[in-house]
Amino acid sequence: MDLEGRNLRQIEQLNQRGGRALSIVDLIRAGTIDVRTAAYAMRALAEGASLLTGARPGGAGKSTLLGALLGLLPPGVPLVTVDRSEVIRDGLKRPADEPACYLAHEIGSGHWYGYIWGEDVPDFLRLMEGRRRIASCLHADTLEELTGILEAPPLRAGRDALGRVGLILFIHVVAGGRRRVVSLWEADGAAGHRQVFAWDRNSDKFQSVGRLRDPAGLGPYERFLRGLVEGEPEMAMVRQRVSDFYRRER
Repeated sequence: MDLEGRNLRQIEQLNQRGGRALSIVDLIRAGTIDVRTAAYAMRALAEGASLLTGARPGGAGKSTLLGALLGLLPPGVPLVTVDRSEVIRDGLKRPADEPACYLAHEIGSGHWYGYIWGEDVPDFLRLMEGRRRIASCLHADTLEELTGILEAPPLRAGRDALGRVGLILFIHVVAGGRRRVVSLWEADGAAGHRQVFAWDRNSDKFQSVGRLRDPAGLGPYERFLRGLVEGEPEMAMVRQRVSDFYRRER
């Protein structure tokens, strides 16, 4: 199986719903995220950002959101599922300039495929160096809650490590059983994060918070996603079009 086929398999293994894995097209059409917020996330991923998604209750969609966003990764970045501690240790021995995205299905204490806990978590965060990145999700509704889980025993991950996670999104189940990405945060370069987008409950719209970084640079990503939403939602088709986009832009 080629790299793209292996990556698709890793993304599909995140699917806990049954049926096909939902793509960013599905989430935009459902109103879970809008084009501009997704474009901001896509640009961050293109720039090498690591990714965390969070929601406190199970079934809120954090794994689905994680998989949909991983579908926006540039081609040529191998997805490596962390299914045992040795994968992290081996990754730390590899050259940091080799592109790779290490995927933990969840930072949680359950004994399921791709879950990590305890001393593996700070080691997992240490993978973020050079062109190596990480992606995972955990049971947290807010940045404060997420930070508290990672810094407290038994994880004891340093705040500087969390500060290297370029992109953090929280998803909630709201009125009527709808799912909405309620906030998007980006690393601010000072071992912390700043909020960039927020969902407004009254208008059911996504709004920017403060000043966007290089808003003009979002244009190609927004235009691409607007066109993407008009096409087929299946993950394999989305990945093909995403790959074509990156090749054109380069």
